[in-house]
Amino acid sequence: MAATVAALAAGCGSSSSDASPPAPTTQVVTSLSGEKVTAPLKINRIAEQFPAHTVTDIMLGVGDKLVDIPQNVKTIPFLRKVYPGINGLPELFRNGGKVNMEELLKLKPDVVSTISGGDTLTPFKQAGLPAINMDFNTFPQLVPSIQLAGKVYGGTAATKAKAYNDYVTAKLAMVQSRLAKLPATEKPSVVHIASYPPVVVDGGKSLIDGWINIAGGTDSASGVKGTHVTVSMEQLLQWNPDVLIVETPGGDQGLAANSAQSVIDNLAKSPGWADLKAVKAGRVYLNPQGLYPWDRFGPEEALQIQWAAKVLHPEVFTDLDIRSEAKSFYAKFFNYHTTEADLDQILQVGAK
Repeated sequence: MAATVAALAAGCGSSSSDASPPAPTTQVVTSLSGEKVTAPLKINRIAEQFPAHTVTDIMLGVGDKLVDIPQNVKTIPFLRKVYPGINGLPELFRNGGKVNMEELLKLKPDVVSTISGGDTLTPFKQAGLPAINMDFNTFPQLVPSIQLAGKVYGGTAATKAKAYNDYVTAKLAMVQSRLAKLPATEKPSVVHIASYPPVVVDGGKSLIDGWINIAGGTDSASGVKGTHVTVSMEQLLQWNPDVLIVETPGGDQGLAANSAQSVIDNLAKSPGWADLKAVKAGRVYLNPQGLYPWDRFGPEEALQIQWAAKVLHPEVFTDLDIRSEAKSFYAKFFNYHTTEADLDQILQVGAK
């Protein structure tokens, strides 16, 4: 009997020690600005502070998990058409990322995707909300940003993130290989105008500066460091670039959607505009806007580098049909089949 009791005791002890530990419910991720953040493994509710990242969320298949988005993102016509669910979402995040924390907490987000790191995360931490900076400011940070989002959201989002990153990496390599031997003398000077009035440009060490250089241009505003920098019309006249690329308002800077032509129409009223080299040569281009302005912080950067390269060097990219490329892109990554009218709208064909 004693032996039997001992054997039973030993068996019970073995069963206890072999018990599987509980499955983890959280993971630690590193934001793009370096913070270590503990977030739930299962994400069901996402608050989005980063405007362009709303499009990334939709691409990764978690659009239905959004509970809050930034102001004016939903004014972009093509976004409303591709993802109608955007229309009913609250817009608690105002220009600059300001938010009423009490109202945000009512939405019970599992995670907040933010536009910056450091001290700006403190209010979210104090409120008990996992906040992860997925914002990026240079082209090389695009792939890590998408990869991070896939890791945070998990499941098929990670697979979709990899598919996108493979695509943009391949397109970047294609553009760079074709322009690798381009002499500096054949690189047109470019200024990217973000908005007007006043004249707002993007300069050195910015995403915009990055794609200008990738596309075989020289950024005349490279001496102005950063994004969304206000300069005078006199400064623009002094730069006098070969090419002007004008952003399409919508989402970025909290601006409601409009055509890039509306910005040019205002610029045309400014003294000296007609004397600019780019204006005289007919090299003022309307930057496409699809789900978001192509030139800014979203997945459509993959299309932007191809479009800009063809704009600056059409003779090198004669085989690149940007309409066909865009059509394929939206079908592959957003399961949306564009019409010719959609493509006209995105590329602003005949926009006035």
